[in-house]
Amino acid sequence: MTRFLTCICVLVGTVLTVTAGSDTPSPKPQHGEAKSQAQNAAQALSPPAFSPHGQPQRTNAQRGGLAAQPGRIEYSYPLKGDPERSKSVKALQQLTVDLLALHNMYKGAHWDLTGPLHLPLHEYYQQQADFYLRQADTFAERVLHLGASVDGRFSTIARTTKLAELPDGYLTDDHALKLLLDRVSVLQKEIYELIGETEASDPPTSNKLQDLAYSVDKNLWQLRAHLQKPSSRRGDLPWFRYQGSEPSGH
Repeated sequence: MTRFLTCICVLVGTVLTVTAGSDTPSPKPQHGEAKSQAQNAAQALSPPAFSPHGQPQRTNAQRGGLAAQPGRIEYSYPLKGDPERSKSVKALQQLTVDLLALHNMYKGAHWDLTGPLHLPLHEYYQQQADFYLRQADTFAERVLHLGASVDGRFSTIARTTKLAELPDGYLTDDHALKLLLDRVSVLQKEIYELIGETEASDPPTSNKLQDLAYSVDKNLWQLRAHLQKPSSRRGDLPWFRYQGSEPSGH
């Protein structure tokens, strides 16, 4: 009987000890442990972005309102950084618009041409219209290379082009030549300015612009050849006019 009571007392004491232990609050983790756990949780939620040079992924504000891109996409863009790319994109957007405008002008002259030179100029204007459309495509794609989109809408072309539109109606061969010569000359000056602006910051674009400049110079020479009317005397040619003396500046 005594042994039985002793066992009961031991069991009761054990139960009371376990109950008291469960009511005791557990010790709080140290500050360093809590911080480490929070960092591990944050890293689990957002995996690190890839970047060969360890460059962090940028936010929308840091990219000027553009959507944040994975590190490998950011690293694949050409040129040194956003300022150089933005400079080229702005210039190429304007150039693309002007090339599309000139394409449309050559098509208009191709359609509405009249006069004794209709047949050769009709075919020539079509060739030039095709050429400027191809060039617009080339430089629009260069904008895409640089990570931006191109605005080639009709409303944008009409609103932003530097080239004056052609008059409505039929165009005589002589009049059409003069109108196109004026507008291609404006484009020529724009191209040469862009070559200088992009030569150091964007060499691939500058090289493409130099190829375009060569073709535009040829286009202007061909237009001038129809308008120049030299006689048999060399002095009537423009490059002999001031031979032996300085030009007057007029």
